[in-house]
Amino acid sequence: MPCNNLGFLVVEDHEFQRRCLVQLLTSLGAAAVQSAQDGEEALKLIARAAHPVDIVICDVSMPGMDGMEFVRRWSERGDSTSLILMSAIDPALLGNVANMAMAYEVRLLGVASKPATAAKLAPLVELHRSQQLRSSTDENAFSFDEITAAWVGDEFECWFEPRINLATGAPRAMAALPRWRHVARGVLEPDAFMTAVKARGLEDDFAWLHLQQAAAACRRWQRHGDGTTVSVNLGFQSLADVSLAPRIHHVLQREGLDPRLMILGVDAAALDSDQLAPLLETLARLRLLGFGLAINDFGSGPAALDRRAMAAFTELHISSSRVGSDCGASAPAGLAGALEAAQQLKVPAVAIGLSSKLEWTTAHEWGCRFGQGPFIAHPMSRAAVPRWLTNRQGVEPRQSMNK
Repeated sequence: MPCNNLGFLVVEDHEFQRRCLVQLLTSLGAAAVQSAQDGEEALKLIARAAHPVDIVICDVSMPGMDGMEFVRRWSERGDSTSLILMSAIDPALLGNVANMAMAYEVRLLGVASKPATAAKLAPLVELHRSQQLRSSTDENAFSFDEITAAWVGDEFECWFEPRINLATGAPRAMAALPRWRHVARGVLEPDAFMTAVKARGLEDDFAWLHLQQAAAACRRWQRHGDGTTVSVNLGFQSLADVSLAPRIHHVLQREGLDPRLMILGVDAAALDSDQLAPLLETLARLRLLGFGLAINDFGSGPAALDRRAMAAFTELHISSSRVGSDCGASAPAGLAGALEAAQQLKVPAVAIGLSSKLEWTTAHEWGCRFGQGPFIAHPMSRAAVPRWLTNRQGVEPRQSMNK
């Protein structure tokens, strides 16, 4: 349970919302949940709390002492308790309040819009647990204003890594990967900025931006005669939103792109959901609309994925770390298990992250049909893709597989 052994304080003036959030935290395993109707009551509870308060979840707009005054008064105590700001106010304004909180040097985990859900809270609670919060002086601790300025300035881009048929070297798809073309620090990979994006409550917004950019790039390639498909990961907080499939389809309709030209990647962990029915509906709707579906990093998520969910997928993505370098009489254990599942589902396996000829050979010999990674080609900008496709004969073809 994401909230196991943690103590919470909910600061919310709306009685019904306060009770719902207390019940949600309790259902997620919280050891103790206290509540207050404004900042003044919250400060009193913190001072005399019978159970330690690990995380405060605070509204912004409240009568009496509001969230902003609470943050200021709380910061004067030098309290190291973590804070989550949750409000229905405009996201830009909420971002300003978040920047104010960080300026007061409180330990802000992030912001979230109302209503509260497990999907919104779990990543922020995980930040508290993992101790991966970055201070305001950390070069990777981008503020809400920095991220929004980059957004407006079109600094976030899709780059693309070619995926090929391992037997022939022919292109299979272009895998979309997020990049930030930072004005001062150059091109940044997701590890440098996605934690900040998620902590500012922008995970879903970023996922929509990434999807739209991938669709637009694929449409341009199609118009110029480069008949390649695009593979893009669905980075949404939850796939159990039954409105997700038609909204994704609408993005492609705006771009004039056939859904059959897009493969949507889903992390294996996302399938371990307590909302199986709406998740299955989302997957089924995406397949009915024509999208391909892939499970990312297959084998690293839940040990036994629900077969009803797995049945919707059209390919399995396997990390090259599971391919290994042993070309002996049997496949490495991680690869063998993943390939067995692919055979049972009758879908192709895709080796991700191939960094050497040996990994390519091993993946191909043990049944992976497709692959991508730095040995084949490094991620490239959208503009560089047509040139790579024109020169794709430089990719080592079938003869590299011959013994």
